[in-house]
Amino acid sequence: MGKPMSSERHVTSVRSRAAIAAVLAVTACTADGTRATPRNNPPTPAVASASASPPPPPPPPAAAAPLRLAEFGSIKAMRPKVGPNGVRTRVGCLPDLSAATLDKEFKQRIGPMIGWDNPHVYPLGGDRWLWLVHDTYLDYVGGATRLSDGSPQLQNIALIQNGRCFSILHRGDLTLPTNFEPGVGAVAESSFFWPLGGELHRGKLRIFWSNTAWDPALPGPGDGLQRHPLSTWIGVYDPLTLERLSFRPAPNDGVFPQYGFAVASQGRCTYLFGNSNLLNLAREGGFYEGPHSATRTYLARVPYGRLRADPQYRTEHGWSSDPANAVPISQRFWAANTMQPRYIDGQWIAVTKVDEFWGVDVVIDVAEHPWGPWVTVERFRHRQRYRAELTNSYQPILLPWRDPSGGLIVVISENAQAWSDAIERPPLYRPAAFTVDWPLPE
Repeated sequence: MGKPMSSERHVTSVRSRAAIAAVLAVTACTADGTRATPRNNPPTPAVASASASPPPPPPPPAAAAPLRLAEFGSIKAMRPKVGPNGVRTRVGCLPDLSAATLDKEFKQRIGPMIGWDNPHVYPLGGDRWLWLVHDTYLDYVGGATRLSDGSPQLQNIALIQNGRCFSILHRGDLTLPTNFEPGVGAVAESSFFWPLGGELHRGKLRIFWSNTAWDPALPGPGDGLQRHPLSTWIGVYDPLTLERLSFRPAPNDGVFPQYGFAVASQGRCTYLFGNSNLLNLAREGGFYEGPHSATRTYLARVPYGRLRADPQYRTEHGWSSDPANAVPISQRFWAANTMQPRYIDGQWIAVTKVDEFWGVDVVIDVAEHPWGPWVTVERFRHRQRYRAELTNSYQPILLPWRDPSGGLIVVISENAQAWSDAIERPPLYRPAAFTVDWPLPE
């Protein structure tokens, strides 16, 4: 295990809060989205592995083996219960929901979860939240020391948060767990569904999903992951039981970009942020053939909560029903600009990892309107828990609640540079959490 690194962050460019407030105060409703000129020269790439090529799945754990689940917070994890919607395992309660506590607990296995990444957090009503996480490995026996000792990789499972208490939900059973959302038409050997943005509207949880394919060939060194998006779907769920009520292609089910990559509402509109989320750069000629499609973030809108309505798309001068007229609201970096905006306490705020796997910095942006202009208020280098030469970080999100300090809570995925290292050392493949100061005067 590598020596943990400090949580120190190096700020490289920060505008004063007074200056940012002045910029936002004069922003007009018809302001164009920012379209920064891309860099002419590519950065030096980090090796991108994430969970790029999982090993062949091991045999499932024996159902009769004794269960030894880790503690999570102050309550011992309980045995899983198999029901009509799958396997649900209570994993305990936290003393609080601060960034420090989340980071401490995410370092450990969480009940049967021994490795996971890329969480998305959705409201379920009241003090309940749904975390959908990617590419998870489970160990219901309790003795796994390697990722391959547990279940085959699950591309999506659910963490249900009720106040400070959590439980895990997936389909299948203890001997052969399966994805929370199997999707429609997915074939395990060739495709699956990853969660995107979503919200709770009129008593139903609506989530965008990316139908994602395994590429037949591994990309070259530094060219990313062996997968790419095929189409965009919307799933509708009961927020109490998480029973799936419907699952259909999105009104715009394309992937260049995928509208619904992030979702947030303000006033009478729900906004669908779009990005190609293309992580296999070999499909665009390789890393050095940038700037790549994922450097462009787009925006669409629908009436509040009506995700099945035909969207309007942000253009240079307003809105259009024709997606061909859309222009990026943000265009920057070399490999990726996968912004994750939220509307928090009356403020549009976004977190972005510069160039995702291929970069080292995180940026915080703010805007008066979801179409911008987006103003960078902080840029810093994220220090992974373990030695930087062993790990990388990617796909940060903002949690919908603030830290007790008043700051933002950022959760960011971490993984080994070489996937074989993560297989041998599961702690390398777990997210981290940290705080960032609230970016505007209060």
